[in-house]
Amino acid sequence: MLESERRRQSVLRIYDALTAGRLHTESGDVLETIFWPEARHHRSSQPLRDGPAGARQLYLELRTRLPGVVATVKRTVSDGEFVAVHWQASTDPRDEFSGESWCEFFRFVGEKVAEHWQLHVAVPSSTVSGRSVFSDAYQRTHGTGHGEAAMTAINREVASAAFARFIEFDHTVVADHWGEVYLQHNENIPDGPEAIRRSLEEIGGLPDEFRPSFTVVVTVAEGDLVWFLERVRVGNLTGLGVDILRLVDRRIVEHWDIPALRPGSVDAGQ
Repeated sequence: MLESERRRQSVLRIYDALTAGRLHTESGDVLETIFWPEARHHRSSQPLRDGPAGARQLYLELRTRLPGVVATVKRTVSDGEFVAVHWQASTDPRDEFSGESWCEFFRFVGEKVAEHWQLHVAVPSSTVSGRSVFSDAYQRTHGTGHGEAAMTAINREVASAAFARFIEFDHTVVADHWGEVYLQHNENIPDGPEAIRRSLEEIGGLPDEFRPSFTVVVTVAEGDLVWFLERVRVGNLTGLGVDILRLVDRRIVEHWDIPALRPGSVDAGQ
């Protein structure tokens, strides 16, 4: 098994243990084998202790909020030293409009995680598109014509260039990089490139105190998906955010985002 796949499978054990109730209140669980003792955690609310203890606190807080929670992994990426996971925390995993939307980034050093970013947000009860914040909607109609590694490299390059303009609210980026078919999973933004173009134009025109600012912390890619982890500030709100873009033929055709700003955050993912 390749190292990238070993790291992915190591992280996925967390969600099996969480669902099965095998995370302990003290120590001796699977987290001890995944996180280094000095592993640092970042989230958009109160800070966590280093190491397995901080991760344990995070997941046990979730079990307190949602007793009987089931962790359902929706998509993953393993890219170099990073593994990222987008997953649903819900007591009813059959309902994709329930529970919480989580995204986590894990940075490995050797065999264990040395750094960990986490954010979550309540799942909206509806979206303007009618699809959930988790589903895969785009249906490919033909092959890419590229091998997996080559496709990943092309998509990372194209998405990174597009996203750098996107977070500056340059609405002209849509014509350059978005597909005619563009599927949204955002609660409030409809499908189609014109809707996202209008949204960028409107947000870009806001006063500074109301316009969000973004700093990309990590970029990872695998196949047709490119993920961006960001530090975000809006007025007095600071926190983390994630955008996941699907690219086909060098065009952005699908988009998931996970915003998780919290007032008075002391850790903005630095």
